[in-house]
Amino acid sequence: MDKFYVTDCEGPLSVNDNAYEISNYFLPEGGDFFSILSNYDDMLVERNTEGYLAGSTLKIILPFFKAHGLTENDLIEFSEDNILMIDGAYAMIKYVQDIMPFYIVSTSYNQYIKALSDKTGFKYENTYSTKLELDKYELNEKEQDKLIDIHNNILFDSSFENIDRLFNDVISKMEINKLVESVKPVGGIGKRDAILDIIEKNNYQPEGLMYSGDSITDKEALEYAKDNNGLSISFNGNNHSIKSASIAIASTNNLILAVIADIFNNKGTEGVYDFINEYHEEPLEAILNSSNNNEITQELLLSKPSIDVINEDNIEELTNKSKITRDKVRGKRIGNLG
Repeated sequence: MDKFYVTDCEGPLSVNDNAYEISNYFLPEGGDFFSILSNYDDMLVERNTEGYLAGSTLKIILPFFKAHGLTENDLIEFSEDNILMIDGAYAMIKYVQDIMPFYIVSTSYNQYIKALSDKTGFKYENTYSTKLELDKYELNEKEQDKLIDIHNNILFDSSFENIDRLFNDVISKMEINKLVESVKPVGGIGKRDAILDIIEKNNYQPEGLMYSGDSITDKEALEYAKDNNGLSISFNGNNHSIKSASIAIASTNNLILAVIADIFNNKGTEGVYDFINEYHEEPLEAILNSSNNNEITQELLLSKPSIDVINEDNIEELTNKSKITRDKVRGKRIGNLG
């Protein structure tokens, strides 16, 4: 049975939260503003709002991008200039692409994923991301002024009720809302649907899937891998991903994912669990026995990743452990996003 590896991008591969960083750079108080909308997005997901996709912060921020004059070229140039990969990611991408089919399924805008693929050598044709055509939609002066007022209003009153009213009663009736409606985020069930597309196009079996993610947008993908006897990994994940995965990894270096991908490719899910058991007893011995790449071995012996099988009793402990590493690698502002 062919094995294949699908991963989220921001978190397991890159340190970035590209949409947050764009907001922080181009919008007044943009980091705070994006974080407020991200929290609103998470609350809509947690309330099981009908038809709502996790990761829709990337949709609802767009009118404010237009109000402050952003263009697709701004997104492309900013993305190209600000890609920051987690330690080990360049070598990890090359290694995994050489041994098995490897895909990125990301909520990030396609402009960022294209820039990251060009920089790292990842095969862009093996990526799924949120398609954005920002320049296709015009914003009139009246709506621009109104959106700037709404931007300030949300910063002043960030309550769920106020934001919900503004989007449902005001922005939804604007002409620029056509831009919002045009975007379908690849998050939540969108990531699961991307995996199903990969399986259908390549005639894979679901149990051949290894998936790694770190946030609420990975919940359905992680659960799909777990429910189908594949490999489901939360990498420096928050509580949403740890509750949905089978294995939790906390590490400042992602080369451990290359080692696990290699084991999974050759020995399947049970081989990975055998490795984890050995790693808990003799970490040095387990790494030396499982990696024939000197660079990977040396990096992992230095970074000493934490690898645990998730159960009902250790979710809180692993969430706390993962948060420490998550905040260290990505910073607290990005680490706290859903």
